[in-house]
Amino acid sequence: MPPKSNAKARAFKSTSSTSKPSPFPNHEPPAPFKRAPETLSPFLSSIDPKHIYITHLDLKPADFKRKIFLVPVLMNLAIIGLIIWRMRSIYPLYRNILLTVLGRTNDMTMDTANTPFKKIAGEILRRAMIFMFDLCLYVFIWPWPRDFFAGRKIGNPVTWRFIVGFNDKEIVVRRSKRWDEVIGDPTKEGTSQDEVMNILKKAVDPVWMSERTGYLMLNKEWDLDWKAMVVATKLADKGTLSFDDFKTTILVPTEEFGWLILETASAGGSAAEEEGRRKIVAFKDELAAMGKENLFFRWIELVQYESSQPGGFGPEQQKQTMAKAKQLFESQGVDFDSFWMKIGGMEGMPGMDQM
Repeated sequence: MPPKSNAKARAFKSTSSTSKPSPFPNHEPPAPFKRAPETLSPFLSSIDPKHIYITHLDLKPADFKRKIFLVPVLMNLAIIGLIIWRMRSIYPLYRNILLTVLGRTNDMTMDTANTPFKKIAGEILRRAMIFMFDLCLYVFIWPWPRDFFAGRKIGNPVTWRFIVGFNDKEIVVRRSKRWDEVIGDPTKEGTSQDEVMNILKKAVDPVWMSERTGYLMLNKEWDLDWKAMVVATKLADKGTLSFDDFKTTILVPTEEFGWLILETASAGGSAAEEEGRRKIVAFKDELAAMGKENLFFRWIELVQYESSQPGGFGPEQQKQTMAKAKQLFESQGVDFDSFWMKIGGMEGMPGMDQM
């Protein structure tokens, strides 16, 4: 009998031998998860299996993206300029302090034997505050321009833009921050799964996504993976994958099943998603044409508030929300029923899928 192998099968560990059994079980993952398609393997092999990822297509105009990107470019250049100015202005002080330590008398040298203690204490405090200010500048401010222009772990925005450029259709890849380290297995039902679902629901909310370009999706829960976006764009440009493969998709790594896709009403690049986006744009444009754009944002606030209440957002809750929305619209002189007929009804509208 041949000796047994001690090597344990691990998720995400690739192997060149086709004769070795798959490390993943034959049974399917629990709903609403499904296995990631094999076609995504070229992309999945380039991302970190310790994080959850969301891909989507940013269809905002290229000129708009260029203007948005110009803001952080100018901000970070301004920070670099201020840091350089600070270095030049503070250099003589640090040089003289160093020379004093080396025993060379200069303007920063104090005659401690003949100087009152109060003056010595004040000078020590002044210098300590200078040191602390510059330390904070180095630790908390300098990383912003450094990571913006030369970040390496997940790439950086400048390299991404240099390679990809500005296009009307762009692939955006978000990566979860450290909250994913404490959630456990998201496929197991329980508190951790509920937390994950809430975070993901907000992240792929069509209304929220329709209001911003990809660069503005950086927040306390998500980073943009610049390297992954470059890889995805190259794969799409070469034809290895298509842009449609990166429509709103939630990628969840698991030890048991490998990469999974979380199927939700808002994700998956489905026809329903496209219809939802179309309805949102029509909804907003129609209100703007009426000079009632503020109603669009009040609608969003109302739906988000009601959908976050305990008990879920089923048909009954949606009907109650519609009643409140009707009062809101009519209080501003907008015929609620006529308005919806004009944009094609509520069917497909995110948050109103069970009406």
